[in-house]
Amino acid sequence: MRRRAAALAILALVASGCSSTHGNLPGCNRTDDTVFALVAQSVPSATRLPCIRDLPVGWTLSGTDIRDGQTRLWLDSTIAGVHAVVLDLQDSCEIGDAVEVPPAPDEVGTRPYVQSDLPPGFSGARFLRFDGGCVVYRYHFAGSAPPTLALEAEEALSFVPRSAIAEQVRDDYDQVLCGADAPPCAD
Repeated sequence: MRRRAAALAILALVASGCSSTHGNLPGCNRTDDTVFALVAQSVPSATRLPCIRDLPVGWTLSGTDIRDGQTRLWLDSTIAGVHAVVLDLQDSCEIGDAVEVPPAPDEVGTRPYVQSDLPPGFSGARFLRFDGGCVVYRYHFAGSAPPTLALEAEEALSFVPRSAIAEQVRDDYDQVLCGADAPPCAD
């Protein structure tokens, strides 16, 4: 009965095409988390979905906002400050004058770009383009925070394939997520 209630809740949110939540972004090892289905439907074209591996000491997830066309999360740091990192998942992104860099091991299959503006406080962005989507990490560190904290945040964030979430929803709820690696979504 609980499983059916969860499935109905997912379907209601997915069918609405828009939802908002202030809670957790799923952990990378929890593909059965119902929040993943919402993230998957927020940007149905995205073939990768952001997730959290482990947050380092001093970092917290302060909120998520999942809506039609975008998923956003905020990371706070005891050193870098409130909303030190903002992550956006979208179907595309404008990289401006960012410079392409080699992908990290968990970013293989993406095209990463970096844009930075150092003093007075570290600010900058990392763009990860991939089939059907783009994730942007925007850094807004307090004046005394070292830019190396960006590496901590990047280590905490990763991706899961959307196909794994679509498979989990199919197995657990006997439902089909439309979009990438699935039937097209109806407009």
